[in-house]
Amino acid sequence: MGFKTLPKTNLAMAIAAIALVLFTGTSTAQAKTYEIMLQGFHWNSPSVSKGWYTIIKQNTPRIKDSGFTLVWFPPPSKSASDQGYLPNELNNFNSRYGSESELKSAVSGLKPEIKSLADIVINHRVGTTNWHDFTNPTWSTTTITKDDEDPIPYKSVNNDTGAGYDSARDLDHLNPETIKGIKLWLNKLRRDIGFDGWRYDMVKGYLGQVIQQYNDYTNPSFSVGEFWDDNPQKVVGWIDSTHQNWQKRSTAFDFPLRNALYQAVTYRNYNWLKYTHRTAGVIGLWSDKAVTFVENHDTEEARNGQYAPAFPDDDRMLQGYAFILTHPGTPCVFWKDIFDNSSDRESQIKQMIAIRKRYGLHSQSQVFIDRADQGLVYAAYIKGDRGEIAMKIGPGAWQPSGSKWDPQADLLSSGADYAIWGDRGWSP
Repeated sequence: MGFKTLPKTNLAMAIAAIALVLFTGTSTAQAKTYEIMLQGFHWNSPSVSKGWYTIIKQNTPRIKDSGFTLVWFPPPSKSASDQGYLPNELNNFNSRYGSESELKSAVSGLKPEIKSLADIVINHRVGTTNWHDFTNPTWSTTTITKDDEDPIPYKSVNNDTGAGYDSARDLDHLNPETIKGIKLWLNKLRRDIGFDGWRYDMVKGYLGQVIQQYNDYTNPSFSVGEFWDDNPQKVVGWIDSTHQNWQKRSTAFDFPLRNALYQAVTYRNYNWLKYTHRTAGVIGLWSDKAVTFVENHDTEEARNGQYAPAFPDDDRMLQGYAFILTHPGTPCVFWKDIFDNSSDRESQIKQMIAIRKRYGLHSQSQVFIDRADQGLVYAAYIKGDRGEIAMKIGPGAWQPSGSKWDPQADLLSSGADYAIWGDRGWSP
């Protein structure tokens, strides 16, 4: 159900054997998408003195000029933690990121070109004055899972359906009170704030099936779940669980691909980017449902000794962006990587986004892998709606070959250990 390739596996292998290339892609039964996402905050955004929503508002022209179509906002509700991941008063939209009016202004300022996604933290919740006195909106303690570590006696009859979370009360998504409360809150975010879609936090903590209830009720234009796992089959399994209609299933962040990219550029293990006849990660199984990324607010904290390894914050980072911005899936660029770095890096990432748009690269673009060598290079050809591009990352020498390629004249973008070429057969 979730394993989508174009063409079918046996045909892809036959093509690989004949053409000496490797292919990956996704089913055309699902409408391809052209979204390019910006994670519109980072871990230290709450500490900005003028307020983070004000920063987004001030940078709106810059965001639009970069070519983004989606912006992922931080958790919108009042929280016991600065970053917003311990929500207590869900209906209070004054947070460490700014006031409710500033949030509305930032969201409305991006329209109509850019849609906004709210970071939805519904795995858990904390109380207003203690661990479980839920207010604004008021929920009973029966919304807490039966096996939660809080010793209060009046909890749900249902155990947690996913991974537990010790720092807050785990919510029971089988409880009608919980379901109704979350639906009303999401509807408020859509109607009153103006959000267009959702980024679901920590989705390993509850059944994927509940996503269907919330998405069917709110009809988001885009949704993506944080299923943090390096096994692409497990991520696809979660995607499959989010809706009975496979066309309506949520997307998921491609953590397996991010791990492969980290291995490739950090240790020159470029063979990590190829898995048998396909691209590594979720994009090799179901690219239309994969949101690819290089860094996010959690992985960046690895530089402070937390969470997963951080991506190298040097020229190697551009290798990661050269990959995700030319390949299928929905690429997500981290705020710090484009806007809080050197002007050269910003211009290079913007150039890659412009190439993606110019050649009509999309979530289902076909990829022909030419090389994926240990220690040397990854190189591939990718087809868009308006032509084909060739790209390589890694220290090894590689150029596109064939009558339609002129490696000197067709070079569109290049930097330390990366290059992107455009097909001469297409003209603007």
